[in-house]
Parts: sequence; C-alpha cells; structure tokens
Amino acid sequence: MSTNPVVYGYHDEDSGSGGKGGGGNSQKAKLSVRIKRHALLYVLLSFSLVWTIIFCYVPMAGIVMAFQDFNVVDGVFGSPFVGGKHFASMVTIEPLRRAVVNTVFYSALKLFFAFPLTIVFALMLNELRKMIFKRVVQTISYLPHFLSWIAIVSLFYSFFELYGPFNDIRLGMLGPDAARINILMMSEYFTGLMFWSHVYKEIGWGTIIYLAAIAGVDAQMYEAAVVDGCGRFKQAIYITLPSILPTIVILFILQAGGILNANFEQIIGLQNLYTQESSEVINTITYKYGLQQGRFSLATAFGLTQGVVSFMVMFTVNRITQKLSGIGVW
Repeated sequence: MSTNPVVYGYHDEDSGSGGKGGGGNSQKAKLSVRIKRHALLYVLLSFSLVWTIIFCYVPMAGIVMAFQDFNVVDGVFGSPFVGGKHFASMVTIEPLRRAVVNTVFYSALKLFFAFPLTIVFALMLNELRKMIFKRVVQTISYLPHFLSWIAIVSLFYSFFELYGPFNDIRLGMLGPDAARINILMMSEYFTGLMFWSHVYKEIGWGTIIYLAAIAGVDAQMYEAAVVDGCGRFKQAIYITLPSILPTIVILFILQAGGILNANFEQIIGLQNLYTQESSEVINTITYKYGLQQGRFSLATAFGLTQGVVSFMVMFTVNRITQKLSGIGVW
C-alpha cells in the first residue's frame, strides 16, 4: 500500500500534472537525464544535424538568385532585383521544354515499371526456401547500389562498346558477317540503357524494405491459408501484398514526388555527343546553363520551379492515396 503514492506521485510529476510550474521543470529534468544517458547517440546525431543544416538549409538562401540578375562581383545581396523575369523566360527556351518532357517520361518509366519490378523481385526472394541461396542472390542483387553511377556507367560502356562482350555475343548468334554496332552512340537505345541500368543498380536495394515488411506479416495467416488450400501464389496475392500495401503506397508517394527529378549522375554519364540532344533532362539543363554558361539566375529559377512542382505532385498523390486507401505520408 505504501508504494502506491510513490508510483502515482512519480507519474504525476512526469506528466506535468503537478503543481504550478512543476510540469515544465520535470520535463526539462527528464530531457537532461535522457541526454546524459544517451550522450553518445546525441553526439553521433549532431554530426548529421550539422551536415544537414550546412548543406541543405543554408544554401536555400541562394534561392533569391532566381529573382535577380546575379553576378559574382555584386554577390547575392548586391545583384539587381528583376522579379519573375527568369521564370517568364523559361517558357521560351526550347531545350528546356524538351528536357521537361524527357524528365517526366524517364521518371514515369521508373515509377510505373521499375517500381513494380522491385516488388515482384522481393516476392520472389521471399519464396526462396534455401537460405544460403537466398542470401547469395540478395547480396549480389544489392551490391551494385554501393557503386557510384560513374562506376555503373563504366561497366555498361565496357560491355556495350564496339569490341565488348555484347558485340561478341551478338556476332556469335548472328554470324561473323554481321556488323558490329555501338548502341551507346544510338539515341534510340538510350531509354533502354537508362531504364535497365537503373534496375541493375537499385532493384536489389529496394527489396530490403519490402522484405522487412514481409517479415512482419503474421505467420498464422499463412497457416490458415494453407489449411484452406491456398498455394504459394495465392498466399502472395491475398496475404503478402495486402499486408505490405501501406509500405508500397508510402514508397510510391515519395517516388512520385521525384517525377521532375531525373538522376543527374546517371543521365550525364550515359550522355554523349550522339545522344545528347534527345536525352536532356531538367537536371542536365540546369547544370549546363548554370555552371557551363554562368547563367546562375536562370538555373536557380529552373531548380526552384522543379522543387515547387515536385512538392505539389507529391502533395496531390498523397491526397489521392489517402482518399482511395486511407494511407498517406501525412
């Protein structure tokens, strides 16, 4: 009996329901205790926090350049203000219009084809019963994620070059009289190279999240399905997929927000003089206008518009998925 007042007193103090001002002091005391107890974790977190502030938030002050005729001599705060001049001029730039079309096309291709491939691959991995084989396949599939895009592009160039393995295999199938081709220099093959290089690099890494979600599915549901006579395919369709639907929807929303953000490193690595005109995206146009031509204000206007539209797309997709499935990011 004597322990009850102590327990309830401690509870009241923590919840801030005690005397005047006691709750605030209690919360501060609890926070200081947590910081001391997990000091090392807070130290590790501080590096990420400082990095995020310096490289993600501080540079946002440069957005003002989109409304200026920026020049290096006068700087951000001394360059003349021109309002929406650069936003209006974007409409008249023909390469930018083509780049917007290419960006949406490439991003939609990844969203509606590469995204489902990742789910299918995760389901296939989940069905493997030999754990050693499953781990080997999973390890091999996500290792390319840790390579830079420059390394991936170099591998593709080595494989598809004129005297590379691709042409050797092709001549072996068609005969020695067939002509060698370099598909890297042919614009009609650029979309395929972009898509499959993305799949090769990211499909294994993407399965990690889905496999973690599948691991949380109640095993009793599968046992009940077996009793009802469901095979592995029906279990995947009627149990696994509905169970991981929230994860799928959230990842879809986040990826839909990048519909105007094609992978710069991938595109610029695969580009060459023969494919450049038909493979420009917003990111490469921004790079070329900003750094190569020194038109910093116009490039900043590109980037700001891209970010605002991407947020609007993600917000819209999130609202739609909330209405259809009740699942959303916020």
